[in-house]
Amino acid sequence: MTITERFTTNGDVRLRWLDNSPTAPEGLPILFSPGFSDFADDYVEMLEFMSPRRVVVVEVRGRGGSDAHENADYSAPQHAADLRAVVADAGLDRFHVMTFSRGTTWGLEMAFSLRDRVASISIGDYWAKEHGLTEDLGRGMMATKFRGKPMGDRIQEHVVLSVFRESRERLFWDHLAEMPCPVLLAHGTEEGRLVDDEGIAQYRATRPDIEVVTIHGAAHDLFRYDRHAYPRAVLEFIANRAPGC
Repeated sequence: MTITERFTTNGDVRLRWLDNSPTAPEGLPILFSPGFSDFADDYVEMLEFMSPRRVVVVEVRGRGGSDAHENADYSAPQHAADLRAVVADAGLDRFHVMTFSRGTTWGLEMAFSLRDRVASISIGDYWAKEHGLTEDLGRGMMATKFRGKPMGDRIQEHVVLSVFRESRERLFWDHLAEMPCPVLLAHGTEEGRLVDDEGIAQYRATRPDIEVVTIHGAAHDLFRYDRHAYPRAVLEFIANRAPGC
């Protein structure tokens, strides 16, 4: 298996994405929409683990090797358009959607726009919504670290401030209820997880058929305690709820 680096464009923004490129892929491919400040390279081990199923990891605008123009539109709909651009470039006809953290916002928005092509949705510790944020919160985020790296080494400040400034509070529960595919929610057990018991109840009320998996030992970062736990849960969910896909 060779992990392939690829590039495509959405308007004047060049986007980087990684493909595990299995020689004999099994089942439908997975499009992964990672977290707010993630690099695709954070998920090389996941790409290897999930083979021979094809998995594509997207770096939306302002992340990793994708363009980070100062005057770009960093709204959630444009992030979703970035994902659609990779879907088209990768030749994904019917596919599974897997998200983590804030990547859930644009991952779901993309899935809703391609609803008849999405075979399943797996959500990693986030709500079915776009959370409206302020620039002050963005400035505070720049002083933090994620997975051992200062935020400034992961994402430029103008990108963070633009994403926060252009964010809007939008609920996706009704759209999720209408999706014709099975849905998985993965959450952690430790302090710092975002989806708590109340959030799980909201998901169950929205999708009584939802499958909920607990990643024991994880807080918000579902990959930190056991890097394979969430990917393994997704593969098992697909096998059980979307057999043959």
